[in-house]
Amino acid sequence: MHLSHFVNHLVADYHCCGRYQTAEGYLSAYRSMIAFHGGDLRLCDCFTASWLHAYHANLLKRGLRSNSIVFYISRINSLYNKAVSSGDVTARAGLFDHLCTKPVPTQKRAVSPEVINQLCEGDLSKYPALAFSRDMFVLSFYLQGIAYIDLAHLRKNDVDGENLTYQRRKTRSTVPVVIDAEARKIINKYKNADPESPYLLPIIRSGSPKEERQLYKNALRKQNRHLKKIAQQLNITENLTTYVARHSWATIAHNEGVPTPVISQAMGHQSEEITHVYLQSFDHSVLSKANRIVIQTVLGVHQKQTWKERKQKRKAKWQHVEPNG
Repeated sequence: MHLSHFVNHLVADYHCCGRYQTAEGYLSAYRSMIAFHGGDLRLCDCFTASWLHAYHANLLKRGLRSNSIVFYISRINSLYNKAVSSGDVTARAGLFDHLCTKPVPTQKRAVSPEVINQLCEGDLSKYPALAFSRDMFVLSFYLQGIAYIDLAHLRKNDVDGENLTYQRRKTRSTVPVVIDAEARKIINKYKNADPESPYLLPIIRSGSPKEERQLYKNALRKQNRHLKKIAQQLNITENLTTYVARHSWATIAHNEGVPTPVISQAMGHQSEEITHVYLQSFDHSVLSKANRIVIQTVLGVHQKQTWKERKQKRKAKWQHVEPNG
């Protein structure tokens, strides 16, 4: 069987399940493989130590960053495992042992409460487009560090009074959020007025799956471009991206003494089996308390209390929090 045939069938299956991001990851790896090889190739030819070594060496020669290389190698490894499971290739012990498939730590993405506060209070009234992007960044932070892709795809029926429940597109885990007053102000300001649109916010509009994927990609590029301009406008030296809101929420929550299991559930983390077993169900009041602590930390950055003093007090409040069940 040829690589193209195998990948196309796999991608079609993921599309049927609505897992478009996963499908795109495999397609990216496939395009990289055939670009290196100079055309299509058989599965039995690409899953050899010599071919993989040459491919990996080419990625290094092109100057790709470590995690970009890991992205391709890990997906090729996954393709190999699926091909072995389906009986299309023979298993070869240690085939990927000489290749790195685990991401390496990247530069710090989180920013301090002071920077988040600076964003919230910055005057962007002369720049409506930048103000909208700033508010979407802040809303992502206020909604327990919701990922931008999940923010863009929030639906009107995900909101029930003060409660928001959404399914992460990456992990398919369900995340409950109690909408804080600060988040409610932004939602009310920008709530999608189009009665035909299912989406809560005017980041993307409804269409075919292919159209919506392209609309989201365009919106993501614009958002990150605008965040760079916002940083310049507000004299923020830190690098701002959509990831920063999510990482900052988790980091501030941790520094304020919020227990790791609460942070994990609040953000919909479900990547490792041991983590999934460890995480127990906390009710909405506990998650709401965690979110409120993070928001109050940002809103109260002008207080003279030090981070260490606040952290000690927060930890004392969380010592007796127990999960349900």
